[in-house]
Amino acid sequence: MITFSKAAAALAFSGLVLAGASSAQAQTCLEQIVALQSQIPQSQIDAIMNAVPSQPQTIGAQTDRQPTPGSVAAAEGGRPELSGAVAALNKAQNLQAAGDREGCLKAVEEARKLLEKK
Repeated sequence: MITFSKAAAALAFSGLVLAGASSAQAQTCLEQIVALQSQIPQSQIDAIMNAVPSQPQTIGAQTDRQPTPGSVAAAEGGRPELSGAVAALNKAQNLQAAGDREGCLKAVEEARKLLEKK
């Protein structure tokens, strides 16, 4: 009985360690995203933000109905396409939010390489 309880305690402890390690690694990806975002020149961010002027909210946006795929596509039509490190970091953020740690780390690495080229 003592051996079984020691084994159960060890198993429970290792499960806690693994759970902590996976959340720490997910945080590591997020920390890397933040660090790389600070390396993007402000002029590049300003160019993306100012590429398309903001539009006033339409009456249709104020209704209690969900937008159609066509209306979403029309609204996004004027939005600039993200490219380079900005696009890679955007992808990393989306993967981080979806819980895809491996994909997030790959996208962060891609962004890092693109930033090093500049």
